[in-house]
Amino acid sequence: MPDSIDLAEHGIRLFICRLFNHDYLWFSSYEVSKVSSTYPVIHNYALSYSLADFSYGIYRGSTPRYEEDLPGFPLYATPAYREEYDKSRLTYNAVNSLTLRTDDAPRGINSPGIGWRVYLNPAWGKEDRSKSSFTCYVFTFDGSVPRGVTRLGKKGTAVRVIWEEITAPQAVFRNKAIRPAHPVNPLDITGQVDKYDPIMIPPHMLFRTAEIKGDWFCLKKEHRVHIPERVMKRVFGGQDK
Repeated sequence: MPDSIDLAEHGIRLFICRLFNHDYLWFSSYEVSKVSSTYPVIHNYALSYSLADFSYGIYRGSTPRYEEDLPGFPLYATPAYREEYDKSRLTYNAVNSLTLRTDDAPRGINSPGIGWRVYLNPAWGKEDRSKSSFTCYVFTFDGSVPRGVTRLGKKGTAVRVIWEEITAPQAVFRNKAIRPAHPVNPLDITGQVDKYDPIMIPPHMLFRTAEIKGDWFCLKKEHRVHIPERVMKRVFGGQDK
């Protein structure tokens, strides 16, 4: 197995992307009772679906089909994290949406079940290196570039995408522990994790920071990119090709 591989020779391009939500962004990172809150981190599965512009018109069942869907996408993203952010709390409907009443709670108590949603405030970054953006890395497999506008979250919030290509990306194998410059999906790791800082977020936890060894990376200037297993399978001609 070679220690260095030219990703461009395998039709793979690499981009750093900065995403700015142009409206209040909400998705349920966690829920406690009737309070739902949004973390400043986006799971890479959600990003990949969004940037690939993939959705179901009709869907049977309630279980996601990640293993069936993701291999067919023309791209794959790392998780995204936003360093600087503000939040807003909004009270949602206290009225029963079916009966339009507030007195039909258990035992007939006239006490509406007030709950809250915690949103991330809009970000209007004018500089591509603003810390108010979500930052991630995107691998494309068909020669394309990431789309400039997408939608994310429960309400389909409009998101502006500013990307910059990392030219001549090389995949290098490192036995020494390296801390990627981005959050990592543990299911994308083939090496060994020495240290990690978990983020509990559906559909499963991410590592906000991690030290990984015995795995593949793209190391170029300030970019320390962990190369996911799904990407390396394309290089080696695996099932995700």
